[in-house]
Amino acid sequence: MALSSCFDRPVASMAVLADENKHWKPTSYSFDVLGCQHSLTFPVAKLTDYYDKVDGLLSIDNAFALITAAHILTQKTRKECEARYEAKLRLVKLLYERQWDKQWIIT
Repeated sequence: MALSSCFDRPVASMAVLADENKHWKPTSYSFDVLGCQHSLTFPVAKLTDYYDKVDGLLSIDNAFALITAAHILTQKTRKECEARYEAKLRLVKLLYERQWDKQWIIT
């Protein structure tokens, strides 16, 4: 088991895939160099799996849920300026309602 040298805790890897191809879900990566084989197997979180769950994501007080929702809304509103503006406004209002720091929100 690999341990973090700073925190003496186990280290894990996972892939968060933000592409739009629902069927591409690699679970490993490997390569060979000068006769040495390197490989990594990892769990995958595919953001397209949450495409129809934006309202649920926005109801969760969790930064990862909000980032996922923002990403999906960005994909859904591509080339739709008014819908994109409404989605951004919805997200910003939600962050203020949850009392997030103003400087963090605008940067």
